[in-house]
This record gives sequence, C-alpha cells and structure tokens, in this order.
Amino acid sequence: MKKIKLKITIDNQTRRIEYILIEGRKLNPNSFFDFENGEWVAEQDNFPLGSDGDLDILIIVAGNPNEKSKMEVFIEDTKKGEYDLFKPFNKNGYAQFNEEI
Repeated sequence: MKKIKLKITIDNQTRRIEYILIEGRKLNPNSFFDFENGEWVAEQDNFPLGSDGDLDILIIVAGNPNEKSKMEVFIEDTKKGEYDLFKPFNKNGYAQFNEEI
C-alpha cells in the first residue's frame, strides 16, 4: 500500500464538516480538519492510498442553502485540482464533495 502526503482545503462557504470518508476510511471531522486563515485545512503525511491508485473522497458539509463551496486537493505538494460541490447546499444546508482523484 502506497502512502502519500495529502492536503485538502475547503473554503469558508462551508460552515461545518459533518462526515468524511476517504479511501474507505471514516475519519473524525473534528480532528481531521482545522479552521486556519479562513478555510478548512487537513494535512496528513503517510496517508494510505488504495491499490487502485486513485483517491476516493466523500465529504459531507453544511452551509447556507443554495450557496456553493470549493475544495482543493494536493498530493505530494502538487495541486491535483479544484472541485465544486456535487450540488449547491440544499434547503437543509447540506451538500457533498464526491471525487475520485
């Protein structure tokens, strides 16, 4: 199993991070992300990457209905992309990032 340096940032349109599933691992939002300089930041050294070679991410977030939020993903200090929510925050204020990177 390959291990990578992983960094994920989510902008401040996201008010709260509710649920995190990365590479089949359910992670604690309170300990995985920190709010730094106006954005949510998660940094992990030696994060295990599955044998398929892609990074599977599902993050459920909360924010203001109909607003949008962005996530950036860095692997080994290389920006892999900027991703929008699957759909804007719904009427209850929930949305998700669902990516294979």
